[in-house]
Amino acid sequence: MLSSSVAFCAMSALVKYASDIDPYKTTLFRFIIGLGILGTGALFGKIKLRFVHGRLLFLRGLFGGTAILLFFLSISKLGVGKGTILIYSFPVFGSIFSTIFLKEKLGAIRIVSVAAAFAGIYLLASDNGNGSSLLGNIGKYELLAILGAMLGGLALVIVKKLHDTDSSYAIYFSQCVIGLWVVALPANIVPCAIGFSGGFLLVAIGVTSTIGQLLSTEGYKYLPVSTGSVLGMLVPVLSYIVGVTLFNETFSISSGLGAIIVIGSCVAVLIGVKNETIR
Repeated sequence: MLSSSVAFCAMSALVKYASDIDPYKTTLFRFIIGLGILGTGALFGKIKLRFVHGRLLFLRGLFGGTAILLFFLSISKLGVGKGTILIYSFPVFGSIFSTIFLKEKLGAIRIVSVAAAFAGIYLLASDNGNGSSLLGNIGKYELLAILGAMLGGLALVIVKKLHDTDSSYAIYFSQCVIGLWVVALPANIVPCAIGFSGGFLLVAIGVTSTIGQLLSTEGYKYLPVSTGSVLGMLVPVLSYIVGVTLFNETFSISSGLGAIIVIGSCVAVLIGVKNETIR
């Protein structure tokens, strides 16, 4: 799980480095490489793709694939640290959606954590210097990042439901194949000269993201989902560090406080889930 977090952080840094390439093409290559690696593994019998619940797999791919597109867009427009932290607030939305669709109860810890997370999201999202605002001080790209987190939360609930019937590899495969359809047309409409170096970057993004996903899948074989999810929150922490050190991204006091609140609240939500499951 730690290696998975490092791989996802590397992917985020590569996406930022390739921000001159439109996010549709970046996302397209992410899904193409994922399909290629999974398909090759299945061809040689290293992994098994078992599809059972087609409708839920489609929705998982639609919500998850769109969330990844918004994730890549957020990184290119908002930076590695801010974009990743906003998108990785998805456990908060997943907790809310699980209450609505899976009839799970929100305990006291999760209620307080969700409320704190929304306050942190507002602090982080309202600190934008682009002068473009659709809701108070929150800019359009911040809103898109929050939408991506909401879609990621929906995908998380669907994944939890799918684990009863479908293999982890099949669930990831559905994200790649449906996500491919989501971005196939716009990726070919937006003109962009990629070149050799750009092509290398796109392949590297696809490889690091797939490695991160496969390592995460392997880690969940030996760890409870709640524990693995908490370890997964290292991704926004590492991305914050990368954004500041490698890309000279700056955070105001309010946005830095918001980032800490969001990450801490997500961890608290996941710990709350674990404690309620134990009881």
